[in-house]
Amino acid sequence: MRKAVCTLVVGLALSGCGNADREKAAELQGEVSKLRSEVSALKAELDAEKNGAKRLLARAKDAKAAGDNSSAKSDLSELVARYPEKPEAATAKTLLDAIAREERAAEEERLAAEAKKAEERRVAAEKLDKNLKKKTDEIRGITWVSHKSVPSLDTFMSLYFGLEGENSRVMPLRLKLQYHADSWLFVQSVTIKADDQKFELGSLDFERDNSYGGIWEWSDTVASDRAMLRKIADAKKVTIRFDGRQYYSDFILPDSQKRAIKEMILAWERYGGKA
Repeated sequence: MRKAVCTLVVGLALSGCGNADREKAAELQGEVSKLRSEVSALKAELDAEKNGAKRLLARAKDAKAAGDNSSAKSDLSELVARYPEKPEAATAKTLLDAIAREERAAEEERLAAEAKKAEERRVAAEKLDKNLKKKTDEIRGITWVSHKSVPSLDTFMSLYFGLEGENSRVMPLRLKLQYHADSWLFVQSVTIKADDQKFELGSLDFERDNSYGGIWEWSDTVASDRAMLRKIADAKKVTIRFDGRQYYSDFILPDSQKRAIKEMILAWERYGGKA
């Protein structure tokens, strides 16, 4: 019995010593890990102090070469702030000045380009105004705007629009087609071919008049198909077929009328018309 008790006491004592050693070992291991972390941090700080300026400068140069001036300026500014005594800081200041000059030059170039475009628009607007003809209907309070080049006693295709009221509210763009000849065709529909694209205008209401041995047949409708009008204005060859009761007549649209159509679209949009 005594022998068993002694054995138990010795075992407990040895067990206690083992636990203490393990705790001590764990504590030492924690201190070692902490020291390693501190050493790594110190090495990182030392490396940053030794090479950080070089890295920032290299990164800034790469960004500038790639056209990313924003990132380049950020890195250069950080370099100057963190390492003002480093030789790289002087280089960074020089690069910052160079970037600033480039950006000022680019902004001046942009403003000059905008000014040039504005002047071109102004000149174009003045030229366009000279080509416009305006006639005011005092009773209806509408000023009708058309192109000066549109003939009156001839076959033609033209555009015009109205400006209504004191505020000159722009009215819808209108399309006028006129057939002029020596004898009646009694036009009922119109087909237009602009280069390789064909447009069927369908049945149209044509009015008619005659004088001095000549006849005129014309239609006047809202020009709702702006894509067709632009195609016609830009086409190399435009053929307009006036389909009558028994016969038809083809008319090759002159370049002067195509230019007038294009200018009337521009005029209508400039007055506030929405495409």
